[in-house]
Amino acid sequence: MRPDTLLHLRARASSGDLDALATLGRKLLLGDEGIPAAPHAGIMHLNQAAARGHPESTAQLALLAAFGVLRSRSLADAVTCLRRAAALGWTPAREELQLLSRGKPDIDIAALTAPPVARVVLESPRVRVFEGFATAAECDWLIERGRHTLRRALVYRHDADGHQASDSRTNTESDYTFTNASVLLALLRDRIAAAAGIATDHFEVAKLLHYEPGQEFKPHGDFQETTSPALAREVERRGQRVATFLIYLNDDYDGGETDFPRIGYRHKGVRGDALLFFNVDAAGQPDMNTLHAGRPTTRGDKWLFSQWVRGKPI
Repeated sequence: MRPDTLLHLRARASSGDLDALATLGRKLLLGDEGIPAAPHAGIMHLNQAAARGHPESTAQLALLAAFGVLRSRSLADAVTCLRRAAALGWTPAREELQLLSRGKPDIDIAALTAPPVARVVLESPRVRVFEGFATAAECDWLIERGRHTLRRALVYRHDADGHQASDSRTNTESDYTFTNASVLLALLRDRIAAAAGIATDHFEVAKLLHYEPGQEFKPHGDFQETTSPALAREVERRGQRVATFLIYLNDDYDGGETDFPRIGYRHKGVRGDALLFFNVDAAGQPDMNTLHAGRPTTRGDKWLFSQWVRGKPI
């Protein structure tokens, strides 16, 4: 955004244009089109817009409350903001409230954050399955929120910081960031934290993974091998990637199993099932038996929700 456009946006907001005020708040919160991020100022503008009845800004305040962005985290406040946004006519808020209520008169936060009982597959490496971890409606919601920003999935570079494309990984992925996150995502992350026994502040950005027929992720480990200075810096900075949590968002495809070749185990979840495996052993060292592959489908697309968990708070 050019400086004169930003000035124009500020002028419109000052003259009482609620949409301009909300847009200004969002751009300052995130940093956008050359505008340096100024989160406190951005939230101030969003609060002002919401106080004057702007529905989208009110829904965005729900996100900030749900994730505890520059404020104390409060799921109750998040639900209150969602309800206010819905009352102001914001359709996405109405849809999300319907999803969170699960057909009941009220929203039960405790139930939404409680995982089903785990089924132990293996103790070494530690592999667990959670049947019915997410509802069908939640699975559809997660796909819809991420499918419009898919891009080529990348792998870590070994020779430098950052990521790169690789022939070993041909699927696509999308990050759940502020623009497509939801209160549901915050509750789902709490559910995953309860299942894994690791707090959400150890979680990386959650991802939507998509595989078209023939696309795959060849055998690999989700842990980081500190075989180069770049990877050693990554582990020192963020901790080892100690666990992987996958939710199977659909099951109308053939093939596409999650394959652990070293232990002779393959898993193909029913929609809503989840798979948890720990990438390190009891001593916290990379467990080579967790090498796994996302096998290609032979019919239909596969959708997964992926949450990687670090050994240090992020």
